[in-house]
Amino acid sequence: MSMFSKIAPKSNLETMVANKINEGTTINGDIAAQTDLRIDGKILGNIHCASKVVIGSSAQVVGQINCIDLTIEGKVKGNVEVNGVLFFRSTAVFEGDVKYKKLVVEEGAVITGSLMAVTTISKPVQPVQQAVTKNE
Repeated sequence: MSMFSKIAPKSNLETMVANKINEGTTINGDIAAQTDLRIDGKILGNIHCASKVVIGSSAQVVGQINCIDLTIEGKVKGNVEVNGVLFFRSTAVFEGDVKYKKLVVEEGAVITGSLMAVTTISKPVQPVQQAVTKNE
């Protein structure tokens, strides 16, 4: 019997969130994450996540959010693009414009702004620079 067989597997709670910003923490600047992100602190900047983002009930975010799935329990001020499920909990306070694929809103959530359902959300296209020629 090997010594590794006695190690208990991690619980779902331990593996659910790869990145966490705790209450009492303030970040001034943008965040980019490839894995799930939970925010319970304050973010003054944009969030780009290739996975799920949870804005906890004690959290405040001022900036744009772009992610696959988003759950808002706290306060968010800024535009949001969600390519999966956007979930406003009853404690959510949101101000901004939203593009989403699927929407769930609990009774009590406060939403100020526009909500737009889209089939797919594409990344912004970089402008193509055209060559300028002079006729002499």
